[in-house]
Amino acid sequence: MARPEPVNDLDPRLRDHREPIIEFICHPCHRHCALERKLLVKAFGAGASFAVIRRRMQTPEGDKCGAHFPCLSERYRGS
Repeated sequence: MARPEPVNDLDPRLRDHREPIIEFICHPCHRHCALERKLLVKAFGAGASFAVIRRRMQTPEGDKCGAHFPCLSERYRGS
């Protein structure tokens, strides 16, 4: 039986962000991409937090990667 994924209600979720395009940037990895929100919702679900999406999109370097979503406020960056 699969364990439910822990929920942290403090993280912003896709449902909280309505812009059609969401940027994902990592300066150390030299990555910059524009992602369609509707495709992210289809892949992860509207309830997915940006923290979960960020972890799934990181390189093997993990948090050393520096990936973030510029659309989020400063307090959420790096979540």
